[in-house]
Amino acid sequence: MNFFRSTLLHAALVLPLLLGAGTAQATTIQGSSDGKFSNVSHCWGTCYVFDRSGKPDSKLAWGFGLFTNGSTLLAQERQWNVDLAQANDVVLAELVWTNRATVDWLTPDRFNVDYTLNIRFNQPNAVSDKEVFNFSILNTANPAGDVLMGLTLADLSGLSFALDGLEISDLKYQLAGAGSFDGTYWFNPESRTSTMYITADFKAKPVVVTPPPAEVPEPGSMALLATGLLGLGLLRRRKP
Repeated sequence: MNFFRSTLLHAALVLPLLLGAGTAQATTIQGSSDGKFSNVSHCWGTCYVFDRSGKPDSKLAWGFGLFTNGSTLLAQERQWNVDLAQANDVVLAELVWTNRATVDWLTPDRFNVDYTLNIRFNQPNAVSDKEVFNFSILNTANPAGDVLMGLTLADLSGLSFALDGLEISDLKYQLAGAGSFDGTYWFNPESRTSTMYITADFKAKPVVVTPPPAEVPEPGSMALLATGLLGLGLLRRRKP
């Protein structure tokens, strides 16, 4: 009887976990992100931030003249709605850098700007976080190309999301288009466009099954055992 009760208890513990694991496999991951530029320094009036009213995109521009186009860095809004089965390399953020040859006296050799990334999840539950990146942009002599510094793994590790039944992993940078990225320097040649993505993988949290505690003899069973032992003792004493 005790074995049967133990088996039922173990099944009652395991079944909800297995059903929960099946639900996690059908989980939809939904959310959005945007970025903002602020605190431009060492640019002496030749750098501009454009935040369009009602639009989530933010644009940083520098090196513009009366007859020349300057360079731009666009913080592009992103949205995602994916099933867990396809939740690898999900793009959570996007920066688009268009680098142009600019007039020397209009272009600072090096300037700084803050980029604030806001990430929001709606499913499987509502949770959000943000991180501030400190960019330094180095404008080298034309036509070599320019360099952006400030995309670090330490900044990515500051992002944290408590998603129901899910784990987020392999949060990283991925480059598309022109240029190169070595983990420190994002290089973009003159007259080219380079795009940097921040991506992540999602997976279901592992199911942990805790076995039921060992059976403790019931008081009735203990009393029956004691009575039996007492009876054996009395029989042994009555033997001639």
